[in-house]
Amino acid sequence: MKRTHTVLALTALVGAAGCSDLKEVPVTGVAADYFQSTAGANAAVTGTYAQLRAFYGGEQEIRMTMVGTDSWDKGGQLLDQSYWNDYTPQLNGSAGGSANDLLGKWQAGYSAINAANTASASIGSATGIDATTKNTRLGEARFLRALLYFNLVRTYGALQLNLEPTQGVVTTATRTSPDSVYAVGIIPDLQFAIANLPVKQTELYRATKGAAQTLLAEVYLTRAKQGDFDLARDLATAVINSGAYKLNPNYRSLFCANTDDLTGPCSYAPAQKTDPEIIFSVQFVGDGGTDTFGNNLHLYWVMAYDLSGIAVPTLARTPAYGRPYRRVRPTLHLLNLWNRATDSRYDATFQTLWRQPNGDTAIFMPGTATANKVGQGRKYGQNEYGVDLFPTMKKWLDQTRADANTFPGHRDRTLWRLADAYLLRAEANIRAGRPSEAIADINVLRTRAAKPGADNTISASEMTSFNASPIDFLLDERERELAGEEGRWYTLARQGTDVFLRRIKSFNASAAPNVKATHIVRPIPQTQIDRTEGGAAAFPQNPGY
Repeated sequence: MKRTHTVLALTALVGAAGCSDLKEVPVTGVAADYFQSTAGANAAVTGTYAQLRAFYGGEQEIRMTMVGTDSWDKGGQLLDQSYWNDYTPQLNGSAGGSANDLLGKWQAGYSAINAANTASASIGSATGIDATTKNTRLGEARFLRALLYFNLVRTYGALQLNLEPTQGVVTTATRTSPDSVYAVGIIPDLQFAIANLPVKQTELYRATKGAAQTLLAEVYLTRAKQGDFDLARDLATAVINSGAYKLNPNYRSLFCANTDDLTGPCSYAPAQKTDPEIIFSVQFVGDGGTDTFGNNLHLYWVMAYDLSGIAVPTLARTPAYGRPYRRVRPTLHLLNLWNRATDSRYDATFQTLWRQPNGDTAIFMPGTATANKVGQGRKYGQNEYGVDLFPTMKKWLDQTRADANTFPGHRDRTLWRLADAYLLRAEANIRAGRPSEAIADINVLRTRAAKPGADNTISASEMTSFNASPIDFLLDERERELAGEEGRWYTLARQGTDVFLRRIKSFNASAAPNVKATHIVRPIPQTQIDRTEGGAAAFPQNPGY
């Protein structure tokens, strides 16, 4: 690749064993043999973990994995980048369009992959590390490399596959097919990780056997070759049966430390970082040090409750209600997925009530098509929702920030929790032609989410009567459980072109006119093509871009 790679940043990040978190301490003047030691192995791997923050918790994640789907439409402050939702020609990678995001993700991916390659090579050749530590850290490095390549291959399709560290400028590159990226890179890495990672780590945020199994299950569902659905089912079963994780009996408390204001905002508490349902998270601390920007997801789903002429009455910004960046808003399809009489997950996902400082109702969004006053406040119906006014997806709200305008948030970015394993197993069974075997897994989560005294379960006949097919029900159920957590664009893309297009055209009116089969992958950054010897002949663009 025509990029400059460094072995590892001089601010290598060291993990302090025995602590609850991954501690990141800058190290300078690293000796040549440093990575041959236990401390060096920890530093090499921990530095790669830190680079995951380039993929999760920022606005690029919203633009490239959320909007333009059946569930998420553009908000009022994404209008200048609406091509991510509307699939207009600016998405083609042109300057002034999607070029910066496409190149940023590409470069961040290969930088992090090179860090993982360096860690793997250094640890693999190390002689000053005990065998258990060596294999554990090597398992982590290969897990991280697999995750990074998985993000790139399902975004761009065929790409350059590097499994060894590179230094200096490399000007040659070739595109390796997705099948080969999976078969040569991702799957062997995860098989090694599963064989060598422990069920539990002494430090939070380090990859475990269960994390590798969950990722590999998702990989098999995405590759979707003969036998892959059964492999995915078996991996999800291993995670569920491991005993390492357990469902939180209160769905709401996964995100909301406050239990009294069900329709109001979610509040964050540090104890949520250690919830036993979590399988793997990206660590954020928002400390202004190595984690300068923190988790910014608290910004992007917040509606304009503070703007005169949009929200009536207008409220002052507060840390609890969030800074209203309104990059993304829910589609009406998403908002209407829950049976709100039986399922608690709607109220745990969306803020629909805003109060005056004295406690009086200011704004209320009950989800009906009517509008009238509530005392001195205002009731908004679905017929009045727009790009600036809509229920706020509240799972990432963070009232612990210094003030309402502060960017760095402290919540971790959870990638998988035990609920994902149940849904991955259900998806594997449905796509393998066994929809009846998916019902039990779906009902485990629906029972957990049931309102007191309500029956929230579903039968096999109901699953097919509510939707065009069992896979459509499963896709809806994923959003009932994971709205705002899963990268929805990836979930739709792994179902294949027909489902991808049908769901977007049916449920996202802004995207429907322009979305086409081409859009199931993103364009290769033009900079990569231009700087490769041989240009487009050696490193061709994806069809249709």
